[in-house]
Amino acid sequence: MPAIKIVLDITRLVEQGKLTAQEAGRLQALARRDTGSLAINEMMSFGAVPVAAGIIALEPAFLTGAALGIALVVIGLAISFFAAEQWGLLGTATTIIGALLLASGVIGFAEADFAGLVFSALLFLALAVAIRSNFLMAFVPLALAGALGSSTGYQHAVYMLTVNEPSITIAFFALLAGAAYLVSQRSGKPISTWRSFLPECR
Repeated sequence: MPAIKIVLDITRLVEQGKLTAQEAGRLQALARRDTGSLAINEMMSFGAVPVAAGIIALEPAFLTGAALGIALVVIGLAISFFAAEQWGLLGTATTIIGALLLASGVIGFAEADFAGLVFSALLFLALAVAIRSNFLMAFVPLALAGALGSSTGYQHAVYMLTVNEPSITIAFFALLAGAAYLVSQRSGKPISTWRSFLPECR
């Protein structure tokens, strides 16, 4: 059963007589425990980001980066599935960082060819569904666009977007959007649009 967060004005509820002082004290004690767990989750999650950045800055071998990514993905999934109630945010963050490291290692090892980018897209898709991460799902179309030959660039005060196969790219993403819509109708869940680009965890 998914966790449900509820915001209550305990002081006002006590004043209105809808809560007793004992019930208010119990809710406050539970809230303090959850707040502490959330703070620890956030500190450990944000701490994992500079660790991953430091690993990339050391420019490890592609296979080393991929191996570290696999290890982090396994750890993150284990936390997400077996300790989600208290460490869900940490598990999601660890999985995302591992996915990025693994995809980077595979793309680098494959020299950014079609197979490496398609593998990365499938990896992002599978893990995004597994941990219900809209942030990770946002990387799927980016990887697929790269597989179709699209790229970005930067020169002094100039940003560039290159689409080598515009007709194929438009047709492919139109079909992909249609398939996603049909899946959303069958599952009964709406497709997130702008929210997909936010780092939403679980």
